[in-house]
Amino acid sequence: MKIGIVTFHKSYNYGSALQAYALQTYLSQKGYEVNIIDFILIRDFQQYNLFRTHLYKIHPKVFIRDVRRLFRNIKRKNCFDRFSKKYFMLSEKTYNEKSNLSELNQIYDCFICGSDQIWNLDCTGGVVPAFFLGFVEKDKKRIAYAPSIAHASFEGDVAEIKNYLDVFTAISVREESTIPFVERYTKNKVMCTVDPTLLLDPKEYLKIADIKDMETDYIFYYHLEDNEEMKKWCREFAKKRGLKIIYIYKDTIKEFKNAQNVYGCSPESFMGYIYKAKYVITNSFHATVFSILFKKQFVTFQTSNSAARMIDLLEYLELQDRLFGNRFKMEKKIDYRRVFANLQKYKEYSEIFIQQSLEEG
Repeated sequence: MKIGIVTFHKSYNYGSALQAYALQTYLSQKGYEVNIIDFILIRDFQQYNLFRTHLYKIHPKVFIRDVRRLFRNIKRKNCFDRFSKKYFMLSEKTYNEKSNLSELNQIYDCFICGSDQIWNLDCTGGVVPAFFLGFVEKDKKRIAYAPSIAHASFEGDVAEIKNYLDVFTAISVREESTIPFVERYTKNKVMCTVDPTLLLDPKEYLKIADIKDMETDYIFYYHLEDNEEMKKWCREFAKKRGLKIIYIYKDTIKEFKNAQNVYGCSPESFMGYIYKAKYVITNSFHATVFSILFKKQFVTFQTSNSAARMIDLLEYLELQDRLFGNRFKMEKKIDYRRVFANLQKYKEYSEIFIQQSLEEG
């Protein structure tokens, strides 16, 4: 069986790149012939352009920021492009929202959309038919594997979304809390499955992670949503422990002392920095995932837009106490034997979903 995956894969975002790599790798290891469909949502990818010219007329100061960050952004672009070229098995052609994707039906037997936030209409700027496999013909399998929605409503053409969802072979989502909402739009049963990054054994990531010659006595700090409380807590914790801070951010975080900004590093280095860190402080879902996979002492801060996915993951793994709160204690040891026992149950359920979706019918 030849499978085409439609997801966010070209974003200069560590979670997007690594979840795409994980699903592709998992399916390949199971003996399937797999390609990631090289579909790029232009209106989303514009944010990664070295010069974001589409913003200059409305926000002239963006040009100044683009110039100031140019060399860092070139480094980021090169690192992600190298990762894509080295590890992704892409379709022969590149597509965008204006392309005729129906020709892919002549190449693939099955299509999977997911994971990542392809069904989060805030991220995609509305309904994107390709992310709902709207181009797939009736005789082909259509599977949704762990797309993230983030909200409790689809804004836009509800009838269009319902038409897409009703013809899926199987549907799963990443957050259990969104199941009742999605089921309102379809006659199909909706399951909850793990993010693709959790399907692989941690050893698989260490095969590609850049861990050579990295120091170890540091805190790794990574935020996707700016959080002053998080920065303050990190700064004070680092000062108490006498530790260096290594972080990834588009600008220098002036509040941090004895710190190093590694903005633009590769996905391989991103994993390496987490693996080698003494502590991890983050509000990123995927930085949380890799902290767990690499058995780190970590704390996760909630974000305003994606708290559900953090909470669902940590509750299932019995790690609720790693969510930041007034009584949080970083030094409290994590029972990773229990965590990985819970993860194995969650993972097995997800593997059964994939197997049954691909082989039945």
